[in-house]
Amino acid sequence: MLIIMYLVTTSNTIKVIFMNIFYDANAIYEAGTKAIQGAPFKYASQLYEMNQLLNTALLQKELKEWKYKPSKGRKFTINERGKIRHITTDNMIDKTINHLLCDNVLSPAISPYLIYDNGASQKNKGVHFHRKRLEIHLHQYYRKHKTNEGYILLIDFSGYYASIPHNLCLKNIETFLNKIDENEKKVAMWILKNLFQIFDIDNKNGKGVDIGSQPSQNIGIAYPSKFDNYIKIVKGCKYYGRYTDDSYVIHKDKEFLKQLLKEVKAISNELGLVINDKKTRIAKLSQPFRILQISYQLTETGRIARRISPKAITRERRKLKAYKRLLNNDKLKYEEIENIFKSWMSGNYKNMSMQQITNMYQLYYDLFGRKVTWKNHGKLRYLMERNLKTLD
Repeated sequence: MLIIMYLVTTSNTIKVIFMNIFYDANAIYEAGTKAIQGAPFKYASQLYEMNQLLNTALLQKELKEWKYKPSKGRKFTINERGKIRHITTDNMIDKTINHLLCDNVLSPAISPYLIYDNGASQKNKGVHFHRKRLEIHLHQYYRKHKTNEGYILLIDFSGYYASIPHNLCLKNIETFLNKIDENEKKVAMWILKNLFQIFDIDNKNGKGVDIGSQPSQNIGIAYPSKFDNYIKIVKGCKYYGRYTDDSYVIHKDKEFLKQLLKEVKAISNELGLVINDKKTRIAKLSQPFRILQISYQLTETGRIARRISPKAITRERRKLKAYKRLLNNDKLKYEEIENIFKSWMSGNYKNMSMQQITNMYQLYYDLFGRKVTWKNHGKLRYLMERNLKTLD
């Protein structure tokens, strides 16, 4: 982050004054550029870019005069594996402010308080990072204990984003911001309080943050930091990781994990969060257990057996058949279907058996009568076409 400062001279002293990032036109312009880059093909992004200098000046004026008010945004609902999720998409002005707030203030402020194994919504982290850390922890456990006899506690929060209390969350964020410039902290908290009022328009219960909003991502990874620190530091559980609302703890003693679960439930109650008893369980490492839609099992030799969930295969096969119907009705282009399928296969083939890869690609070929075109990825292409039955 570029720090802009200027000197104020008096008769005997020189004072260095740092410019508030929220009043810096260069920082606002840069935040707007990041917002445009998120979806440069959209009309709203192109319109904002055409007037970016004017928008920057107006935003700077609104922030200096404390007149900025976030909008409600557009909301839509998706059904993900039978679970209803309400998603919010912000307009370009709010996206610019969110980038300004999160990239320059929130993210740098909360990062020092996060454990390394907190794997969501951070630079160089994500689903792949979380899965890799799980496998590292399983290998470390096996090397230490020389056996696959042990247990894993799988913890899941119920309605995580929808249950975050606003008052406790704001106090938590304010604690994270204690070490930044006092003026920047005041503006950041003012923006966040206005944002939480927008979050409360629909629920009206003082709980919940909108999925899809950038500040919600920061809140999601940082709010249960007390939960993380208790398990990782106080209880000394080395083999622990969390991805938003999903956590795991690996330990050789089942009774230890039972007691730990009771203790973290008490911490969750303090935070206003609810642990989902249906999805929270203790499993044997030697038996299959599922994390982020992948089934894992630690074998007697220390090898980790990974398998994609059969339900994920079934869902993708149903989607391909639905894509075929949309293609026949001219509601979807073949190029779009091909890109979706290639993306799915690239992300999942390492966890699939040879037979699953063959069957999935055979269905694709039978439906569309064409092979997938590749610019690279020779290994996946070979695996997919190895046993393909074509009309040639």
